[in-house]
Amino acid sequence: MRNTPNCTRLSLILLLALALALPALGEGDIATDLSGNLTAADPAMVDAMGYDSEAPIEEYQAAGDLEQNADVVVGYIAPPGASINPTSCIELSLVSMNQLIYESVVDLDAAMKPAPMLADSWEHEGKTWTFKLRPGVSFHNGAEMTAHDVVRSWETFMSTYVDNPYFGRLQAISAMEATDIYTLQVTGQTAGMATLYAMNFPVMQYNTLADPVPRGSGPYWYIGRDDADNIRLEANPLWWKKQPLIHSILFKRYDDAGDAIQAVQTNRIDMVATVSPKAAFSRKLADLTSMDYTTLTYEMLIPNLSDSSIMSDIRMRQAVMYAIDRSVIASNAYLDMAVQCEVPVQPSCWLYESQSAIYYYSPERALQLLNSMGWYDLTGNGKLNRLEGRLLREPLVTILTYNESTNSIRENAANLIAAYLEAVGVNARVSVVSQSRLRENIKARSYDLALVGVNLSEVPNMSAIFGRGATLNLNGFGNDNMEMYLQQATAAGDEAVLKSAFSDMQMYVVNRLPIMGLLFRTGTVLSNRSLGGLSALRLYDALNGFEFLTGE
Repeated sequence: MRNTPNCTRLSLILLLALALALPALGEGDIATDLSGNLTAADPAMVDAMGYDSEAPIEEYQAAGDLEQNADVVVGYIAPPGASINPTSCIELSLVSMNQLIYESVVDLDAAMKPAPMLADSWEHEGKTWTFKLRPGVSFHNGAEMTAHDVVRSWETFMSTYVDNPYFGRLQAISAMEATDIYTLQVTGQTAGMATLYAMNFPVMQYNTLADPVPRGSGPYWYIGRDDADNIRLEANPLWWKKQPLIHSILFKRYDDAGDAIQAVQTNRIDMVATVSPKAAFSRKLADLTSMDYTTLTYEMLIPNLSDSSIMSDIRMRQAVMYAIDRSVIASNAYLDMAVQCEVPVQPSCWLYESQSAIYYYSPERALQLLNSMGWYDLTGNGKLNRLEGRLLREPLVTILTYNESTNSIRENAANLIAAYLEAVGVNARVSVVSQSRLRENIKARSYDLALVGVNLSEVPNMSAIFGRGATLNLNGFGNDNMEMYLQQATAAGDEAVLKSAFSDMQMYVVNRLPIMGLLFRTGTVLSNRSLGGLSALRLYDALNGFEFLTGE
């Protein structure tokens, strides 16, 4: 298990940094989260440990037997030759693999709260954070990990401009320096706690940064990669924690999640982590084991708040939330690969406000709200209407959505929502359009509801959705109250203040419904062996705890 924290932390800015998930996060790539004069390890020390960093790679490649005698075989989904280097790695499967090779200054625990890893303590004053690193941590080439390696790693990430999971969060840091071999001084862009989340990035040994696979300090080290894109990792005997229970891992590449899932079912590989809906059926097979994890893809309805739309009335938005059964939508449309949530904060996150779960399936409550707006079944045909002048008008809700490239999950969800509205007497029409057309219609206010997915960040902040003019604030919602909550969260210097601000924002969202939250998508690890030892899985760390994997 990863260490748990005992000091203050948390944060904000640059959160939901990735962008409209049109489409939602795919299986492979990540959609939109040099100073010091050290010398290489003493050659005599390396020889004494019996480890030459290049020898194992040359030995396996020369023998052509990377696949032989691997304790566990894991499938990964990526195009041929996909980069492993953390600064350019954009494939979900390989990002998770890298968590076994590299470690960060600050980890994220099961509740997404910053926890010590390579740093065993920190303190801060204003925008300045001071981290004390653990002494005696060795990289895979025997060199000791120091503050200079952290600085050089940060600078390398900042110079790549690659949309990997770390580049966005690292923008929260304005400066970093090593004040001594074990001490880091980090200046944040704000006085808030985003800096702690920003320190969750892979630390690489400074004089291997130009290598295709720089040295890390994690529980496994990189052995080699063959022409078939098989990648072999083996247990790191220098690791500063307890030795891994699994000695060797072979990662086998697949172009498609369906092929990798079939390989698990036919025992050609032992496991695969996937966010693909193709895993939905396999999760229920008696001969397979699965472990689900919440992704960063959040599904929500965007209401048209302009006066021209029926959704401008808060009672109509509330009626919709009561009229739909989100558990059925999660099960039938999203194939049980979803977790209900009315706010864009994962239910497992320590900042989640449980009191925000105020809506439940109640057609009766929905009808009461519709009646309060003057909508009644005046003709006895099961349809609501109301007299406007001499005309009898029926309510109509236009629902826009788009399909992902590999499935029609979102279209199915929109049709279910429409059916629930029809059941309470509201006419509903679903229109499936392209992503660009959906954006145009939302901008032109030519819709009532838009079902979309957004890819959030691991850094907790709701500015990107609710801030005035923000990237994901699609319907232009904004007022002074929300701006105040956002500013409080940005400036929060301790956990209590940040948690209070997040609680206020979440309750404000469910009471005002500037968005109408539905659920978070989930991924799963499928295996034909026990998954005992895995824990606190998340999108970018779907193999967390692999070093403690038990069973057969």
